[in-house]
Amino acid sequence: MVEHVSYITAISPKALIPKSLVSPSVMAYIMNQKFVNAMPLYRQEQEFKRMDVSLSRQNLSNRMIRGANILKPLANKMKEIMLLKDVLHADETTLEVLCEPGRPAQTTSYMWLYRTSGCDEPIVMYDYQDGRSGIHVKNFLSGFKGYLHTDGWGGYHRL
Repeated sequence: MVEHVSYITAISPKALIPKSLVSPSVMAYIMNQKFVNAMPLYRQEQEFKRMDVSLSRQNLSNRMIRGANILKPLANKMKEIMLLKDVLHADETTLEVLCEPGRPAQTTSYMWLYRTSGCDEPIVMYDYQDGRSGIHVKNFLSGFKGYLHTDGWGGYHRL
């Protein structure tokens, strides 16, 4: 007697990036290497090559851009929660971008940092801007009603 056998094919998870083989763990690895371990993409390219994996710097860069877009809703939610807090910290530092459209390589840009205070799960956010005007703080923290702890630079008074 032959027994009837049924096969069920599981639905495969949706691709992280349509028409791409990049997995969530590879994407997380590339981004972690770049932002947590400060490993530039050209060094990651060399590291992958040593592992006999062909990932060009352009490919890695494209994955970073796509990854940032995937994470955008999370960043928006973090900012929404941050703006509800009573106390925030802010500071800014100079940054040189080597190849920015319409600006010479020696032009000073700024990375603004915002952080919650006194939380079990702190939120830290960075905001790149081409200048140091207090309008950037005002725009980023639009809707914030609490206390802002800063180094006293006058641009924060715009808030």
